[in-house]
Amino acid sequence: MRRKLEEVMRGISEVNVVGSFKNSEKALEYAEENRVEFALLDTEMSQMSGLALGRKLKEVCPGIVLVYMTGDILQLEDIIRMKADYCILKPCGRCDIEDAVKRAILLSKRQEKQLKVRMFGRFDVFYNGEVLYFRNAKSKELLALCMDRCGGNVSMEESIDKLWPERAYDEKVKRLYRKAVMNLQRTLQDTGVTEFFQTGRGCCHISTEKVECDYYTYLERPEKNSKMFQGKYLFDYSWGEETLANLMNMD
Repeated sequence: MRRKLEEVMRGISEVNVVGSFKNSEKALEYAEENRVEFALLDTEMSQMSGLALGRKLKEVCPGIVLVYMTGDILQLEDIIRMKADYCILKPCGRCDIEDAVKRAILLSKRQEKQLKVRMFGRFDVFYNGEVLYFRNAKSKELLALCMDRCGGNVSMEESIDKLWPERAYDEKVKRLYRKAVMNLQRTLQDTGVTEFFQTGRGCCHISTEKVECDYYTYLERPEKNSKMFQGKYLFDYSWGEETLANLMNMD
């Protein structure tokens, strides 16, 4: 059955088969060291059940699409409870497998984040693969500061201290801050990015779940993603040196 599944998978152009395992421990070991976007699992596997494997895969591969195969209709409730994405009942044919895989591909594409940010090196923002243009440099730097804070609130005072370190904290510089906020909001809204950059009274922050970022991916598992960090971080902004020092200590 496993060989038949692999044969069907390799016949689907949008699928890249990176592994086929009869042992659940071996499958988990592979996922811990490699990127896996989709897994087709049998509920009955050696070493640990397919359901237990699925739970562990969700931990090491956030966003993975899981499709199960089972011959026991009583296990459907367990599969639903663990929030699997689809289930195939055995016995099944080629059409059933192809349909499940195509559903998984569509789901994976829907889950893919449209907004991507690069922080290792120069700060760049991409939307649907295109570089995002900012109306002024300070609005871009404000976004970089919010990204550096990983979703935490950034006060007006801190933003001014980082973006205009040479200026006195007065009404003139506050107006510059508000202008940067408005320009950033307008840039994102015009692009179609909503609910990502949030403002409050005298503060702002970003929603980390709405963006894909090299820095955030690295922080999730530094030992696994060590090759991502090459000693450079937001080198356009001097205030980024504090985070760079922390990254160097982690490395």
